[in-house]
Amino acid sequence: MIEYIIPVAGLGLGSHRYTFEIDKAFFSNFEYFDTDNGLLNLIVELEKESNLMDFKFHFKGWVELKCDRCLEKFKMDIEDDFRLIVKYADGFEEISDEVITIPNNESSIDLSQYIYEYINLMLPIKKVHPDDEDGNSSCNSDMIDRLNKYSKKEGDPRWDALKKLNLE
Repeated sequence: MIEYIIPVAGLGLGSHRYTFEIDKAFFSNFEYFDTDNGLLNLIVELEKESNLMDFKFHFKGWVELKCDRCLEKFKMDIEDDFRLIVKYADGFEEISDEVITIPNNESSIDLSQYIYEYINLMLPIKKVHPDDEDGNSSCNSDMIDRLNKYSKKEGDPRWDALKKLNLE
């Protein structure tokens, strides 16, 4: 994905700003994404110094997710900031979540993998439709009714017998 590669060789010291649009084409390049549709505006602020580069990512937009409860798709607004510090060294190494090293002679840096990881970090573990203004679920009511119909659990007679015991 050439559009997310920033040439750093010959880039002057100081501040640089890049804007990207993350859309369906971006999501289609990654096999294990929880989404395949969305529109995010990404602003990358790069502060280049002689021995390191400080990237600040600002994401704002929406992604389409599949509800874990009713299985219908819904749009979720997301916005967040991330930071990546890239130091020059002898080779590639991930020092921490925010700090990596690249070889001294590296002429460009591909941000696509970091963009992918940051978007995944913004997604909730449990993906469900947001509640409406009255606090009611906005999930597909027909599917919720079906789930409720088939998820009625009968009491287990073994546990019922144990509950009757008085252990005082």
